[in-house]
Order: sequence, then structure tokens, then C-alpha cells
Amino acid sequence: MVFRYLKSKLYNQPVVFVSFAMALSAPVLLFVVYPLRREAGYKRPVDIPRSFPIPNRAREHITGYDD
Repeated sequence: MVFRYLKSKLYNQPVVFVSFAMALSAPVLLFVVYPLRREAGYKRPVDIPRSFPIPNRAREHITGYDD
């Protein structure tokens, strides 16, 4: 029944068929691509810093250009 529906959509409305195929391939890619990347030696890049590091020293007072 499903195959007959997909075959009719393939000939009459190919956009519906392609979207159905893409929706079914997404979970498969999730379980196939990540293990293959790990086997190939891919490592995640270092996360981007979310804040500026605070220096471990006393703060210097500004001598000029004060308001």
C-alpha cells in the first residue's frame, strides 16, 4: 500500500516523493555519519570562549582621560 502511494507520487508529484525520501533518510544519516566520522579520526573543534578571561592581578587605576 505504501509502495503504491509512493510510486504514484513519484510520477504525479515528485516533490512529495523527494520530501518523503529526505524525511526517511535523516534518522539513517544520524546513526551512520557520526560513527563514520569518529572512525576517520574527526575530533570536535574547541568551543568558542563565551567571555573574556579576567586577569589574575590587581587592576591599575587610569591616570588620564578620566571623566
